[in-house]
Amino acid sequence: MSSEQKVDIKVMVTSDRLKASVVLVQNQNGVDLTFENVMNKLRENKIAFGIDEEAIKRLIENPVFGTPVVVAQGKPPGKPVDGKLIYHFDIKREIRPKELPDGRVDYKDLGIVQNVRKDDILVTMIDPVDGEDGMDVFGGVIRGQKGRKINLPRGKNTYIDADGHTLKAACDGQVCIIEGKVTVLNTLEIDSDIDNSTGNINFVGNVHIKGSVLSGFKVVAEGNIEVDGIVEAAEIEAKGNVVLHKGITGMGKGKVVAGKSVFAKFIENATVVAGEDIQAEAIVHSDIKCGNKLILVGRKASIVGGSCKVGREIEAKVIGSYLSTTTEIEVGVDPLMVEKYREIKKEILQLKENIKKCDQGIEVLRKIEAAGHLTDDKREMLQKFTRSKIMASERLKELQSEYEEIEKRLEERNEGIIKVQDTVYPGVKITIGNVCKLIKEPVKILQNLQEKMLISR
Repeated sequence: MSSEQKVDIKVMVTSDRLKASVVLVQNQNGVDLTFENVMNKLRENKIAFGIDEEAIKRLIENPVFGTPVVVAQGKPPGKPVDGKLIYHFDIKREIRPKELPDGRVDYKDLGIVQNVRKDDILVTMIDPVDGEDGMDVFGGVIRGQKGRKINLPRGKNTYIDADGHTLKAACDGQVCIIEGKVTVLNTLEIDSDIDNSTGNINFVGNVHIKGSVLSGFKVVAEGNIEVDGIVEAAEIEAKGNVVLHKGITGMGKGKVVAGKSVFAKFIENATVVAGEDIQAEAIVHSDIKCGNKLILVGRKASIVGGSCKVGREIEAKVIGSYLSTTTEIEVGVDPLMVEKYREIKKEILQLKENIKKCDQGIEVLRKIEAAGHLTDDKREMLQKFTRSKIMASERLKELQSEYEEIEKRLEERNEGIIKVQDTVYPGVKITIGNVCKLIKEPVKILQNLQEKMLISR
């Protein structure tokens, strides 16, 4: 382009101030089209940032008239990143049966409960990142947008850790979202029956079932279990108390185990084990074991058939029936302690046998080692035998101490008490401590069967 070419140089800026363009208009009374004149025009218009000198040089070499040509570009602000929440539990949990290793499907294990422990991390908050500041063509700062902060959805039985970014469980229980808030329920309430729609229940807190527990299902809780309906041939296991408002009809398969006490309207054809007391209105053909008291209440207050082994005391109106139903009553020895005693004895015998086998293996391998024929495989086997023996010996020592303690307590048998308000029928076998008696004729109104049995010896 000839330097005699005269032009008017106009500068245009976009509304967002991020682009500046030059428009050339031919005018013989204008200025020469030179790099310096274009730069001067930009300076006159306060354009100070993002000037594209190469674009200006190209425009001078190949002028375009009447059309804006971009010669400066600002820096747009960066996009913000909103904060987010990372949930450490399944917020869209699907209820689906568990597939077993052999390909079968367990429709009783639906996994509807998400258990958490106290201080477990439930939600982590990630801070937002603000958009980076930009700059317009005038050199002015364009502030980046602020990222949106999302607060931790703190609900009942949760707390925010000292770091301010972590939501944790304040107690053991079931984690769920209620009205947008993460909540830990220490009591799991189930409004329906325990059946194929719920599957088995395993919960770290208390469980309240407002329906019944149908045959074949299992409810396990680390707290208490309360059932408003009937328990059929199902399993109930709690570390705390078990309350069965309408009792259990176990059909020979139902089982209730409580770390503390069991309270049931009635117990029929079931096994019930309690660390402390058992209370019911009637017990029929059931296997009963409890560490402290078995108390029958209500109009019937009867025990008919089955076996009752109780640590300290039994209270009832009637034991047995006029049909001479075989009923075994044993009081004065904690049956749970007896079971534990037997289990420990069995494990001690097994450990001694294992130690004996280890000694035999070690002896053989030591002889091979002395002959200089111990291979790497044999050396590894020798180390394995040695480790196994050490572990078994340590466990044996622990068990022997516990075994001796239980044995001592069993020798100090309590004088158990049986209180009957009405009748003990024939067919009832009663054992109190070391005293055993088979009832052959109806015994009426005995306030303290212990005294009667001692007198009749």
